[in-house]
Amino acid sequence: MSASGPEGWEPPPAFDEYRLIRLLGQGGMGRVYLAEDTALQRRVAIKFIGAERSGPGQRDRLFAEARALARLRHPNVVTVYRVSEVGSHPYLVQEFLPGDSLGSLSTPLPPERVLAIALGLGRGLAAAHRAQVLHRDVKPDNVMVLPDGEVKLVDFGLALSWTAAPGDAAPAARLTVPIAGTRGYMAPEVLRGEPPGPRGDVYGLGMVLHELLAGQRPFDELTASGSVDEPRAPEARAPNPEPEPSGSGLGVRLRAIILRCLEYDPARRFASADTLCTELERLKEDGAPVPVPPGNPYRGLQAFEAEHRGFFFGRGAEIRAIHERLRAQALVLVAGDSGVGKSSLCRAGVAPLVTQAGLEDGCAYTVLSLMPGRRPLTALVAAVASRLGLSEETLAAQVRREPAAMARTLRAAGPMRGTLLFIDQLEELFTQSEPDEASAFTQVLGHLAILARGVRTLATVRGDYFTRLAALPGLEDEVARALFLVKPLGPEGTREAVVGPARVTGVAFETEALVDTLVASSAHAPGGLPILQFTLAELWDARDRVTQHIREASLEALGGVAGALGRHADGALAALAPDARLAARGLLLRLISPEGARVRRTTGELGAETSANRIALEALVRARLVVVRQDGESHVHEVAHEALLAGWSTLRGWLEAAHQERQVLERVRLAAAGWERADRPASALWSRRELDAAVTAAGNLALTRREAAFLKASRRALRRTFARRLGLALALPLTAMVAGGTAWLKGRHALERTVQEHLDEARASITEARAHHSAAKASRADAFQTWDARGERALTGAPAVAEGGPPEETWAEARKSDGRADEAYQRATQALDTALLLDGSRREARGLLAEVLIRRMELAEWFFRPGQRREALRRLASLDDDGTGQRQLLAPPVLDLTTEPPGAEVLLQHDTGVPGAPRLSEGISLGPTPIASHALATGPGSYVLTFHAPGLTRAVLPVVLSSGENLRARIPLPRAADVPEGFVYIPPGRFLFGSSDDEALRREFLQAPPLRQVTTGGYLIARHEVTFAEWLAFLEALTPDERRRRTPGVRSTAGALALTREKAGWRLMLQPTQHPLYASSGEPIRYPGRAHRAVQDWLRFPISAISLEDARAYLAWLDRSGRVPGARLCSEYEWERAARGADARLFPMGDLLAPDDANFDETYGRQPLGFGPDEVGAHPASASPFGVMDLAGNVIEWVRSVREPGEAVARGGSWYYDRISNRSNSRMPNEPSSRDIRIGLRVCAPAPVPRHAP
Repeated sequence: MSASGPEGWEPPPAFDEYRLIRLLGQGGMGRVYLAEDTALQRRVAIKFIGAERSGPGQRDRLFAEARALARLRHPNVVTVYRVSEVGSHPYLVQEFLPGDSLGSLSTPLPPERVLAIALGLGRGLAAAHRAQVLHRDVKPDNVMVLPDGEVKLVDFGLALSWTAAPGDAAPAARLTVPIAGTRGYMAPEVLRGEPPGPRGDVYGLGMVLHELLAGQRPFDELTASGSVDEPRAPEARAPNPEPEPSGSGLGVRLRAIILRCLEYDPARRFASADTLCTELERLKEDGAPVPVPPGNPYRGLQAFEAEHRGFFFGRGAEIRAIHERLRAQALVLVAGDSGVGKSSLCRAGVAPLVTQAGLEDGCAYTVLSLMPGRRPLTALVAAVASRLGLSEETLAAQVRREPAAMARTLRAAGPMRGTLLFIDQLEELFTQSEPDEASAFTQVLGHLAILARGVRTLATVRGDYFTRLAALPGLEDEVARALFLVKPLGPEGTREAVVGPARVTGVAFETEALVDTLVASSAHAPGGLPILQFTLAELWDARDRVTQHIREASLEALGGVAGALGRHADGALAALAPDARLAARGLLLRLISPEGARVRRTTGELGAETSANRIALEALVRARLVVVRQDGESHVHEVAHEALLAGWSTLRGWLEAAHQERQVLERVRLAAAGWERADRPASALWSRRELDAAVTAAGNLALTRREAAFLKASRRALRRTFARRLGLALALPLTAMVAGGTAWLKGRHALERTVQEHLDEARASITEARAHHSAAKASRADAFQTWDARGERALTGAPAVAEGGPPEETWAEARKSDGRADEAYQRATQALDTALLLDGSRREARGLLAEVLIRRMELAEWFFRPGQRREALRRLASLDDDGTGQRQLLAPPVLDLTTEPPGAEVLLQHDTGVPGAPRLSEGISLGPTPIASHALATGPGSYVLTFHAPGLTRAVLPVVLSSGENLRARIPLPRAADVPEGFVYIPPGRFLFGSSDDEALRREFLQAPPLRQVTTGGYLIARHEVTFAEWLAFLEALTPDERRRRTPGVRSTAGALALTREKAGWRLMLQPTQHPLYASSGEPIRYPGRAHRAVQDWLRFPISAISLEDARAYLAWLDRSGRVPGARLCSEYEWERAARGADARLFPMGDLLAPDDANFDETYGRQPLGFGPDEVGAHPASASPFGVMDLAGNVIEWVRSVREPGEAVARGGSWYYDRISNRSNSRMPNEPSSRDIRIGLRVCAPAPVPRHAP
């Protein structure tokens, strides 16, 4: 081991837990040793930086490599174990890879071998990209070939983190970095100095694969291979002539893929390594193409199935990512919006790949598919029983007795037999399933989610139902880990979905413009993808059979994409006779729940035995508007896709017009069912009032035989009653009275028994719900109390006091209790609805239902379900016969207001906008303070109170007032002269702090606590962020040594900033992305990539590239100099209250953030040369309810943490970040000593004590 560096340093033979064995290799970057890990008794490779390169830059590079590899765990990527230092020399410990580099192989290689290598490297590179790591130096010497033939990517020394731009199909890294890599393998755009991105790695991989397949690089080398430091400007050039690969067509097709990797224009390459892997997978099986069935390759409104795999395009990255997740996870939940393609992704993408390629555990997988439906556990048992060789009855009994039985039996099914259980549309657990069955089903699913060889579960769920899964028993802890979010297809994926199926069938589009039109049509429309698929299916049928072209004229004839679906559906209805058309309307409305979700109905439930209904149903199925499936021994029907609900204007109009009718129909259905169960007693029939309400609905909606018979019997009974009363008025013998009374009493007693059973069931459910409700209330209060206590301790330094467990765990318990309570309340609601339908006069049932609705409203408010609260409120109004309840719910709030000193005028404004889009009314004067017992006739809601008096500071107080609340507020008003210029006074008050978003977003991304009410005292906050001009005044007041320490500056992958003092003043170098911008004092900064606000005064930019220590030094100077007495960091409470006012808005201006409302990544079109700060106050729309500017965008601001004492945290987003990162409730923990071009400062201070004028 005598291979010392230029300075003679050698690592010791043994250090830490490692013992060096021998030198494996060395070069300009350092040395690599084979070593033994004595603690774990394994061989490792240890990499040292060469002594001549062990400066800060190379040290950072080694640590960057370690961080990059630490985020990766993949069979085709080298594993890093540790990074540390010995004798001030950093080293990296990674797995030892026996074998040789790819560069040592003799080329050319057979196409089959190249394909295997390509797949391994592609998968490893795809895993790196998913972890947001760019390799940047893909070349043969950085690929190791192991003895078993497997390949691994190594040497991530140039690796770089990158950030995906929202909506970009293949985002580039928004980084300004030195040009680095190896000539001959670097993409042209990288050599030109453009930001690196995934397509650059794809280019390097293509170069490696070309060399393996052809034995040479495709282009003439103008420079020697080696490390590159300066950019050059390569020109597009044709590949070297070379012989076509011999043998089968595999080599020809592989070469075509490689040449696409090497396209000069990055946009023409594969967007990512995942997309490349998808194409390479198609070449497996000796290059044979995936078989495709005959007929139309587009699926219209139906999902792609496994047999349509050859037609399924555009989701290669997601297929690979889910496949990778299934290797390491027992459960993957694929969530996304309706119409995004979740079912097709799993059925035609993931499931076939698992059956073909397995999951690298040695098992051959069989896919078992099901949909939950009304009885999910029964459906699960039916799907699995035959796989286990058991009868459904036996397996059902086992799992009902022991939920873990199914998982255990599947795992023991055989050493080589794998099972992939695919559950489509888990939202049916909430829209259709019986509660007991749903609960039992998820408990079984929870046991299936435990990782074991040979058993995996893949499920889809609509995004708006995802968070509700966590409340179901068995899934509480699994939902967040299992989430895989499917986003809408980007433009490139959509293009593949458009042209790919046609290409497979030998059909082409007439023009590229036609393709562009089709791709653009689905970009922003909800349910746009299925509507596009429907249009494509129609276009394929209308293609020119001679030329095999899809023509623009055909799209025009369909009425464009937007009109194709509606025109087709309207045409199908127009072909029906009037009575069948009316029946079709009723059938479609029956297939949609009151909440607007699709539901499945059997043929009998749809009343298909009548002639009109049968004809209409057959027509809807033929038109592909309704699909029919076999479910056991019966057929079930459902609307083909939820895109119809949004994309078919006729159906939308029916749904809006039929809201009341559908409520009546639901009552008819329940009443008829109860009448049937009670053996059709006359006492269960409807009265005249109920019949009158049903007449209109029955005329427009299709009734089943049972429902029609119920209404007919009710009408007949009504006529008999009328006739009997008339007869009795004329002559009423006693015997007739006795006989009639006996019959009536029999029926009445039967009805009473049935109603009482439902009431007893409701009371039992309410008792259960009350217990869970109380538990949810207690756990919620405990969690909030713990968060409040921690906030107090973090801000005041008070000693820790005894408190409950971690608040997140307590909050999770509260949510579980909430889910159980809500489920019990739902059961009670169903029982009470049935009782009232049987006997609407039962006041007890109405009272119990009102109680349930009020309690559900309370839970909905506590656990952020505004839609459920509105629905409960609407239903409660129908039970409020005398208006008492409405008067209580809308009772006017009362104000008792005082100020110090008294006599301030008060102006009241009411927020009359919709939630998230505030709009203040004209101000109403309430007169001078004190104001006592002033009732607000406008009722509960959001208000803004403004207090003003001559010589005193104006105070704004946003408040959210509940029904009947008595708000008592005492507002100190400091003298205007006591408030420093540029500061806003925030009076004492309350506000909503935290996040009501779903748990995964709240905890993992926003890092915010659940939404709760918090109160602050009065304080001052600067209207704007601290500017460069203000910071320079601070620097000029310091000693030279201190000035050097506090001068902002940073150079990192996030950008660079340097501030230098010259004779004539100060000079700024600002490099937000690619190119540095320079300006001296008195000179503006010019952004070359902006169409507006291109020229700005940098002295009015918010200061940035300062550490938390720098910020504290500046604040101490403000206080010491008397400029801002008591100047300090804003607390998170103060910062968020200043941004949000009192309500739960997401941004200072509401729930919407338009591109020009603030300076964030969309403001200047995401142009690399447009990024950077703006002058403070340049975006008036960013004003908060208090008038504070730029609390969204521009720069992030250091604040005091309310989570942990000493935690460094920043708030507010910046010009670099996307919309969600700029939310007012988004937290960004950081290192207190770090400097970042995106982080600046805003000043807070104590509120001055009011002083009366002499």
